[in-house]
Amino acid sequence: MDTLLEGKRNKVSSFAFVDPCVIMGKGNTICIGAIVKAGVIMGDNNYIGPYCIIGEMPESLNYVDKNTSKVDIGNNNRFFKQVTIDGGTAYKTIIGNECVLLKNSHVGHDAVLQDNVRLSCNASIGGHTIVGRRSVFGIGSAAHQRLQIPDDVFIGINGVVIKKSNLIPGRVYAGLPVKDMGCNHYYKESMECAVLIKKCIRCNKCVE
Repeated sequence: MDTLLEGKRNKVSSFAFVDPCVIMGKGNTICIGAIVKAGVIMGDNNYIGPYCIIGEMPESLNYVDKNTSKVDIGNNNRFFKQVTIDGGTAYKTIIGNECVLLKNSHVGHDAVLQDNVRLSCNASIGGHTIVGRRSVFGIGSAAHQRLQIPDDVFIGINGVVIKKSNLIPGRVYAGLPVKDMGCNHYYKESMECAVLIKKCIRCNKCVE
């Protein structure tokens, strides 16, 4: 029977694997089947769901069997079932604060998710890509490697951001490759889902 082993600071499933070299704050929960590898530094109050793999070596032939992978995770993040976050190569893979990653979403090596990013089921972020604050990737969407995704962007279901995509903060994009679909009038400012209305640089329908 699976049990959560309550230490002085964190709750870890008896069927999870957490490398002894992992550094964690307090209030973290690590569920059944989760794997957290050496090189991971985690803040406070994070939820690592069943069968997540955090800090596995990057999917790059130049880094096979090299113990250089590092992942920095902030506070109050929620990773649901089977999320994978690869360790970095030249840099760290970084997850900010209050991010939500739904099942089977993936963050590639050296990528950065800034605060309050949302990845829906099966969304994928390519290596070395930086995702701006409060941006959302819909079900099955993806970003090519080495891109800069601006703040407050919404990528629709199965949308693909490629190198030639020219994204603007506060807009909705969809398609393959993505196209501008209009203003992102609403977005979630925090884990409490406070709604903030922003003025869009392309339309006058929004209000401060």
